[in-house]
Amino acid sequence: MIFGSEPEFLEVTDNFLPFSKMDLATERDRPFHPNCVNTQNYLLNSSYTKQNASFVMLTRNEELKDVIKTIHSIEEHFNQWFHYPYVFLNDQPFEEHFKAKVLDAAMGAHVEFGTIDEISWNFPSNVKDSFEFHNAIENQGDRSVLYGSMESYHKMCRFYSGLFYKHPLVQKFEWYWRLEPDVEFFCDITYDPFWEMFQNDKKYGFTIMIPELYWTVPNLFRYTKSFIRQEGVKLRSLWKLFTKDYDIFESDDADLRNWINSGVDARAKVSEKIAIEQLLKKGAESRSINDDKEGIMNLIKKARSKKHIVEDKFFNEEYNLCHFWSNFEIAQLSVFDNDIYNSFSNIWRKVADFGKRDGETLPSTP
Repeated sequence: MIFGSEPEFLEVTDNFLPFSKMDLATERDRPFHPNCVNTQNYLLNSSYTKQNASFVMLTRNEELKDVIKTIHSIEEHFNQWFHYPYVFLNDQPFEEHFKAKVLDAAMGAHVEFGTIDEISWNFPSNVKDSFEFHNAIENQGDRSVLYGSMESYHKMCRFYSGLFYKHPLVQKFEWYWRLEPDVEFFCDITYDPFWEMFQNDKKYGFTIMIPELYWTVPNLFRYTKSFIRQEGVKLRSLWKLFTKDYDIFESDDADLRNWINSGVDARAKVSEKIAIEQLLKKGAESRSINDDKEGIMNLIKKARSKKHIVEDKFFNEEYNLCHFWSNFEIAQLSVFDNDIYNSFSNIWRKVADFGKRDGETLPSTP
């Protein structure tokens, strides 16, 4: 690929196109804008309305240098035009030096600093001092799970999966854009993603989706399925994005349904069953079965084989380990701050905390 000094001099080789030249639209969705827009005209458009939104960053005093790097980058590439406020959260009070440097870097944008309370940040004392807690963290470290042996990382994950949206400073807003220290934006974002998501009825945006490591979430699907069942949660189409469906073979034969766990199993198992049925039919009719070598071999094969057990298969479904990287998510608070998610978050936090408080119950597993 050869680049000239202007876009029109771009030459494409090896059938490769830059993303800016690709049509990324699908039947289901399309980008808000395929290329940069004229930001000044965009802001002056009478239909545009700035949203009740904020950046949210969880950080520590000692990460000041990395925080400033992120602010400079997002201001240069987006917020110099849109002027959205910032919320910084810390489990310890922010130092005055930290606040002053951040305010200076924010180029006049409104900034608020908040402290996370002990209950929201820390594991209960009966948990964090227990053998099970330290053993679970060491187990992830032994399995080479990235950051798995760091207690602070587990606190961060726990906070962002359940209680960040309850913080009073975050509750002021309808939308949030999560930022991290020490990140850099390489392209100008010339439109307002909050406004575009509102206009297009989008509630959650993310940057990347990859497979999770099983040993970071060994019980997640079990308790999620249990919660869905007990609460009667109505699942929508997005659920299929995260699950393996084992209900792939329609038959009145329960044995076949249980044995066939994938499409590649179907032909062999059906052929095996037909061969065995033919063999047994010959025996019932008192005909010689000695010459039916195929039937005999299939019968022996089935007698010797063991049913494939999928430990995390519940109601013919299993978690396929796909997950969003939430580091740079943009979302409406209502995605989390609702009756269903609040209830689920409370239950899962108790499960993650290795127990329950007096008078509380946990969902039974399927």
